Amino acid sequence: MFTLILCIGSGLVGGLLVAVVPAAKNRLRNMVVLFFTGLGMICSWQVARKVLAGERLRLAGQIGGLSLCLDPDPLGVVFGLIAATLWLFAVVYSLGYMEGKDHQRTYYAFLLLAFSVTLGVAFAGNLVAFYLFYELLTFTTYPLVIQERNEGAMQAGTKYLLYNLSGAAVLLLGIVLTAAWGGRLDFAGGPILAGGLKTGLNWLLFLFLVGFGVKAALMPFHRWLPAAMVAPTPVSALLHAVAVVYSGVYGLLRVVYSVFGTELLGELGFAVLLPWVAAGTILVGIIVATQQDLLKRRLAYQTISHLSYILLGAFTLQPLGLAGAVLQMVGYAVLKTALFFCVGLIVEQTGVTRVSRMDGVGWALPKTMAAFTVATLGMIGMLPLGTFWGKYYLMKGSVAGGKWPLALVLVGSGLINAVCFIPVVVKAFRGERTRSTATEKGGRVALMLAPTLLLVVIALLMGLFPGMVWPLVQAVVDSFF
Repeated sequence: MFTLILCIGSGLVGGLLVAVVPAAKNRLRNMVVLFFTGLGMICSWQVARKVLAGERLRLAGQIGGLSLCLDPDPLGVVFGLIAATLWLFAVVYSLGYMEGKDHQRTYYAFLLLAFSVTLGVAFAGNLVAFYLFYELLTFTTYPLVIQERNEGAMQAGTKYLLYNLSGAAVLLLGIVLTAAWGGRLDFAGGPILAGGLKTGLNWLLFLFLVGFGVKAALMPFHRWLPAAMVAPTPVSALLHAVAVVYSGVYGLLRVVYSVFGTELLGELGFAVLLPWVAAGTILVGIIVATQQDLLKRRLAYQTISHLSYILLGAFTLQPLGLAGAVLQMVGYAVLKTALFFCVGLIVEQTGVTRVSRMDGVGWALPKTMAAFTVATLGMIGMLPLGTFWGKYYLMKGSVAGGKWPLALVLVGSGLINAVCFIPVVVKAFRGERTRSTATEKGGRVALMLAPTLLLVVIALLMGLFPGMVWPLVQAVVDSFF
């Protein structure tokens, strides 16, 4: 129990301490940020160890007559581990990236607060607690989106708030109806609405799809995500691969398996459309990505596509599909974070922000572009990267559910991913060494390059030894099937 409290509270305490540390005390602030992020990560691994061993960690209370509880299960543990582990990588990267930049105290304070809130989303034990942390996540990440404080950042922040608060309002209506029809809101004890088919459940499913679909960047609710690319690169990585978008995806997984359940969902007419909504987002997202010249916008639309890989697996309502979704959650998060880190290094060291100006970057930043190349192969879904196994099980789940055309969608998406990113790599190594001033030397660059390369190595190990991740996958599948 204490471990769970420490896990959720580490970022909160750390964020408050950072807020009172004098702005001139950079070294002290950095030590506080590292300590509390590391503490949260260690505690998250301890929570995972206990939950996977069969121990129940439950913390409950009431606010205004509403029951709130933290009660992590295997699915929540997976999300928590992804968030906590990659957050530490993002913090180390930030120490190099943010050096010399303005508003660092605000940046690190809200980075830690968002850390606690994200773990709250992961470990929430009922829909009330989930909604509370889900809403708080919007407000704690908003200052990170507008970190640059320029006109573009403020406009992107406004769009970010409008989209996410609108989605949360729709979600709240869905939660109220769930409480009325299901009689409870706890995730433990089987699907909340398992009592049988009722009139209006198709509309309830639609409300949840819209409410969570905004943060999950399902088309057409995705437009806030490319706009949010004005944020600092470490924030973009967290928005796209860890915190905000994964909260939406995680919410939809909860809807499928903890609110409706596979049996009830299989009886709903609207549920038949869900895999095709995901498939459409996969294809349209990556096609639009190929048209983007700005590096970060290309990654943004590719994110929109790849998030729906996870949703497609969940919507198959098959154990193999869910296994693929969990594998994709882990593998994609690692590689997409590495990709964003690579782009941050390219922008910081060369000033290049567009694909059309990438000539010669590979000669100036060979380690960065090597990491970018490996991560690109992972986005395509090739061995020996961990995302291969996610895609493999997603295809098996699609076929097992009688929806074999979805497997063709995944194959086609991989080919378009190759069209999207391989030319970027080729262009980076084309031409002369025209950027002789750009280097990969120095302490600041080392803080950015080290976590980038380590993430690529981790992704390779997960591809070569998928058994590293399989116990987590099996625990999630067993908990719902």
